Amino acid sequence: MSETDPALVDALAASSSPIRAPADAGVHVVDALVDVVAIFEPAVQICVYRRPPLVRLQAALAQQAQAGALVGFRRVVAAGRPLPPLPLPEPAIAAGAAQELGFLGEVFGELLGCPRIGLRLEVLDRPMCPRWHRDHNGIRLLCTWLGPGTQWLDDAASPVADPALLPADAPPSGRAAPFDLVLLKGGLWQGNAGRGAIHRSPDPAGAVRCLVALDALWD
Repeated sequence: MSETDPALVDALAASSSPIRAPADAGVHVVDALVDVVAIFEPAVQICVYRRPPLVRLQAALAQQAQAGALVGFRRVVAAGRPLPPLPLPEPAIAAGAAQELGFLGEVFGELLGCPRIGLRLEVLDRPMCPRWHRDHNGIRLLCTWLGPGTQWLDDAASPVADPALLPADAPPSGRAAPFDLVLLKGGLWQGNAGRGAIHRSPDPAGAVRCLVALDALWD
């Protein structure tokens, strides 16, 4: 089954009963798309859906990055609607970048039920947020297309209430692989005040990192 197969999204929409995560599970890793609903469990701060990389897209992005032709962008798009034309390089379009963005947007919109989505494609040669931190937002989806993935700490690995007090080089509890879907719950999510996923951007070590970020927007 293709990663952009609409049957995956249909299955997510049909899922009416979230799986029950263990009470102490701050990080929940799943192998099926429908199980990302675990992010709604109060104890879960991070939900990671593992999936294999899209090799053709990864190769096209790497080629564009090496040529210095890969640039990021930011758009507000309507959830549940086809994406407008996006400033993607032709090789990436041919390799399925637009379809992949459509898939991510459809999954996120179906999950959150939001009318609009803030879509970002970040092209980075240095860490965007290198220190451990919690976001002051609701739920964000991150998907690294190229380079190292987002790093996180589980609650047990953070001995202080404020993760900003942790050493910047404190080792992570886990990290995302390319094309994993990472859902991060922030402090503005209902019932999650003072909590949130502890995470940071990895150092691409002189290479290029390409990251997709989705945020739910309401009027």
